[in-house]
Amino acid sequence: MIKLNLQPIFKIKGITKPVKYLVDQGHSGSYANGVVNDKLVSIPFWKLEMLCIDFNCTPNDLFDFIPDKDQQLPENHALFTISKSEAIGEIHKLLNDLPVSKIQELYGILKSGKE
Repeated sequence: MIKLNLQPIFKIKGITKPVKYLVDQGHSGSYANGVVNDKLVSIPFWKLEMLCIDFNCTPNDLFDFIPDKDQQLPENHALFTISKSEAIGEIHKLLNDLPVSKIQELYGILKSGKE
């Protein structure tokens, strides 16, 4: 099943109040609640684009693929490329556990990669 899964992005971006964040970005309160609480049945392309703009990402970053129990797909099926590993959700925790000196070192590496 393909589903919208913004929880990893919220964690990576340090967004602790996702409904408020989405409302502040111009989404309605009911839509924001639906997104955060996995209650959306569909998403219009313009809303998908809006989320991609909000998070500086592609649609593949917003979706997750979890095969149904009775679904038999080869391990190399293209849908698995949008599956999120647990590492994505752990990044924020890993950063919090690093000493300040290591965070500064990581910051230097990341900044030099952007230049």
